[in-house]
Amino acid sequence: MRSQIVPVRVGRAPGIRRADLLWGQHPGDTVDSPHIIWVVRDERGDVTVLDTGSPDAEWVTRHHRPFERTAEEEPAAALAAAGVDPAAVRTVVLSHLHYDHCGNNHLFPNAEFVVQRSEVAYAVAPYPVHQAAYEAPALGFTPRWLATMDRTRLIEGDVTLRPGLRLLHIPGHTPGMTAMVVDTAAGRYALAGDHCAQFENWRGAGPYRVVPSRTHVNLADYYRSFDRLAEHADVVLPGHDMRVFDQASYPAADRG
Repeated sequence: MRSQIVPVRVGRAPGIRRADLLWGQHPGDTVDSPHIIWVVRDERGDVTVLDTGSPDAEWVTRHHRPFERTAEEEPAAALAAAGVDPAAVRTVVLSHLHYDHCGNNHLFPNAEFVVQRSEVAYAVAPYPVHQAAYEAPALGFTPRWLATMDRTRLIEGDVTLRPGLRLLHIPGHTPGMTAMVVDTAAGRYALAGDHCAQFENWRGAGPYRVVPSRTHVNLADYYRSFDRLAEHADVVLPGHDMRVFDQASYPAADRG
């Protein structure tokens, strides 16, 4: 079954160092990093969601880094503008459990959440340098994703959600990092999340064919996961790149 992919912007973190997103490349350059809820709509009109974005801007700015969100980018409003009723969504996949990817699970009251078991295990007790990204209990946080654990399906490895929609385990950035691979009218697209924050992570930069992020738990896994993406996808869409919004949907609306 073929689907269409719509990136929904739910705020942005200004002034992110590109050298952090693309290990050591473009030193001194900064970029605005969008936070995205991905909407995948199949031929019947059924919607599957990947990630739920950051919590409110005041919280993110106070606990993490400067973050901006317009009224139009409020998650409920942005989803409505994309034609999505969150109450009608039955499946939400969490690519991983960093705060900017699971901060609005409450908007989906009837959904089952899907996440790797290894991601949940690490999110509870990550290494100290990763604790803030996970809003870990060791720092006094109560992780927001815990509120929906009674509706969460823990998976291990690759999973087919339905024909034409698969989950690919691509560890490296985090232990349970998961890409969503979507069959479309223009080929097979992978929503790579933070494994590829920018297009250049996948396309290469400087002397490198592919470029990992500086944020990772296992560099060997990271490189193996690049190979897995190459095996399973024709097109890779990054998780924090403003250029994904140069197109309103993937493939383009006039291509089905």
